[in-house]
Amino acid sequence: MSENLEIVCPCCDTLLVVDRETGALLREERSSKREHKSLDEALGSVKAQKRDAEQRLVRAMEEAKHREEILEKKFQEARRKAAENPDEPPPRPFDGD
Repeated sequence: MSENLEIVCPCCDTLLVVDRETGALLREERSSKREHKSLDEALGSVKAQKRDAEQRLVRAMEEAKHREEILEKKFQEARRKAAENPDEPPPRPFDGD
């Protein structure tokens, strides 16, 4: 049985060598991985991320536009219902729980 523990981090693939008795970190070997091989690849990746972010923004703006229409329709329906039954008290938000 070895006196030292060798642990590999699942996130960054760093090898950690730990002393069993003291728990002290004896050695740390980080793996050096390059995400991009060249500057052109890195620039392409940044442009793709920017394009994706713009698409998500446009989608969120469209959803927000429709959300306002739906809320307005719900408000008008609640207003109509309240006008039909003036004696009935308005619903309380905590009654649904």
